[in-house]
Amino acid sequence: MKLEKRLLAVAKGISLWWGIYLILGCCAGFAVQMVHNLFTLSYGSFEMKLYIPVMAAASLVLGVISYFISTAAKQAPAKRMKRRLFKMFREERLSDGLMSELMSNAAGDMKNHVLVVSSMLYSLRGDTASAEEVLSRADLVSILDIAQSTGNFKTAAYYYCAKMIVTVLTHDKDGAVRAYDDGIYYLEAFSSNDIVLTVLAIYQTEASLYNSAADTIKKIKWHALPSYLKKYGKALCSAILAVNLVNLGQYDEAVFHANISLENSCSDYMKEFAEDVIKRARAARKIEDGKNSEQEK
Repeated sequence: MKLEKRLLAVAKGISLWWGIYLILGCCAGFAVQMVHNLFTLSYGSFEMKLYIPVMAAASLVLGVISYFISTAAKQAPAKRMKRRLFKMFREERLSDGLMSELMSNAAGDMKNHVLVVSSMLYSLRGDTASAEEVLSRADLVSILDIAQSTGNFKTAAYYYCAKMIVTVLTHDKDGAVRAYDDGIYYLEAFSSNDIVLTVLAIYQTEASLYNSAADTIKKIKWHALPSYLKKYGKALCSAILAVNLVNLGQYDEAVFHANISLENSCSDYMKEFAEDVIKRARAARKIEDGKNSEQEK
């Protein structure tokens, strides 16, 4: 998320807590004044003019503290899940066990986000039917409501990424365009996110924007992944880049990058995909060499 949107989200969260403490502070001040007046019969010694700014400042401090504590508490289960899944991914790649473990967390506040991520991972396994079915279980209305109310657009951006991948894999070009157009506001908020950039490159490839897709791939660094998992992210990017290089007629480079993908494929589907790209590149190179030989004669 861009810095200004992230700051806006934080400001919204703090303002909510501040408002709660302001209301409580005003109620407390009113109660103290009533008790004070009741027992002292004096209306001047309890200074509301002094109390109000002090109470407002204290409420703001409490609001900031409460926001960060509540945010940390909400993120704790997700962080534990993420560490557990990363460890499984390192050992098993996209195994059935990993997918079952991920789907077991599709409940409560994490339900929509887990379903969206699961859809993208099913796509990486080549299981388009499961990817589509899982994504259909996500509540888009709730996702967008939360995005607008909190300013956190990540799940919304990932939803449209998952939708774009499914439509590309099912060769639904019109659906891919609709998903991109519908999600552009949220996708642009995460324009430097590695997952969003990867999906954008896939979308550009499907749209025959091969040079643009290759340029997009070069921007992806996978900084958010642990060092031991970056090789899988790079392998995915290499596979996408290889496809575009084949379409641009750069067959030797395509084979080079497809082999990189082959070495660290995250699933059998991605391995087969890389092998297919190599076959396409070599076949195209053979045809081109044959044409060159004919011309020389």
